[in-house]
This record gives sequence, C-alpha cells and structure tokens, in this order.
Amino acid sequence: MSKLCDGVVVCVLALGIGQAHAGIIQSFTGDLRTDSTFTSCGSGCTLDAGNSDFDYAQWAAVERDFTVPVSSTLQAVTFSYGGGVNGNGQAIAEGGFEPYLSLFDDSGNFLASTLFGVTCPAGANTNAGSGQCFDVLLDAGVVAPGNYSIAISAFENMSFAENSGVGSLADGFTGLGNLAPGEDLHYAFDVILQDASAVPEPATLGLVCGAGLFAFGLRKNR
Repeated sequence: MSKLCDGVVVCVLALGIGQAHAGIIQSFTGDLRTDSTFTSCGSGCTLDAGNSDFDYAQWAAVERDFTVPVSSTLQAVTFSYGGGVNGNGQAIAEGGFEPYLSLFDDSGNFLASTLFGVTCPAGANTNAGSGQCFDVLLDAGVVAPGNYSIAISAFENMSFAENSGVGSLADGFTGLGNLAPGEDLHYAFDVILQDASAVPEPATLGLVCGAGLFAFGLRKNR
C-alpha cells in the first residue's frame, strides 16, 4: 500500500477492460487538534495545548493538498460523523464533529463548499447517538489539471474568503464552528477524482489501492 503522508492513502478505481480509464481516491484521516493548519482564534490569539476541544472546533481547520493530473470530475465525501468505510477500506468510527468542506485552487481562491451542498451522502451512516446524518458531499463538477487544497473544519467554520467573497485561503477562518456533546475531533474524508473524458465500458468494477455569503447566526438544525 502506498502512503503519501500520514493519514493519506491513494487508491485507483479501474473502470473497464481494454482501454481502461482510471479514477483516483485519496483518503484523509486525522484529528482536528493535532493536524490543524489554521489555529488563529482572533487578534493575538493562537490555539495551543491549553485550549479545549470546543475551542478547536470553533476556530481550527485542517488543510489537505492534492493534485489533479487530468481534467476530472471532483467530489469529496466525509465519513466521520456517522462512521463508515473510506475508499481505502478503513473502518471509521462515528462520533466526529459535524464536518464542513471547502475547496480552493492553487492560489487559495475559494471554489466550492458544503454550505449549500449535498448533506447525508448516499449510503452514509446515521450517528447512533444523535440519530442524524451530518456527513457531507462536496461536488465540484469538472476541474482542470493542477494543484488544489481542501479544508475540513467544524460546521460552519468557513473561510473568510468564502464568507466575505474576497481574499484567499491564507486569510484563515471565521471562528463559527461548534462541537455538540458526544462529538470529538477526529475526521475522515475522501477526495474522488474521475477522468472527465472517461467513458465506462462493460466490465467489472475494481478498486486497486497502491496495494459575499453572510453566515453569522446561521446554524444547522440538530
């Protein structure tokens, strides 16, 4: 199995026989506290070991980078609120925070998020404690080859670039996240790329692993 970095595994989804077209699934797992790449909590404030999980859920975000090799459809789906099995075949425990995904290009320009995206992806598990499905699907459509970043944060700790409609990923996040009782800071999501020119041929499907918006006051109904 080929690991790119901690918590990341790349799988190839082979479609068809003969002229096979390949898709790529990149699986990301981790913890919002230990993996945070954005830890600002306001003017002169930076999250550290003394802050609570609730503080991290409010302010922190994790950025993950990936490359799109050819023009591809791009989707990202989370697994950690309700639990499930990711594209690497790894069993993910339920009970993570309610996730929020944001997509950016190589320059940090905001492209898409799950604010108005599809919630409760097909086949997603319901959290046994809350009886809710708050895992999410981000569907970015067709994207050009290049480098991209995806950020995961607690709903609805969105980037300033999204909330204000100006700026970039580097400007950080709004601090609007929350953590409900019974939730922790673990996360899991897959980025799924499919060659936009691919036309599936009759065959067996095989998974081969290398082995301005104003969001203030808006809250998800629990």
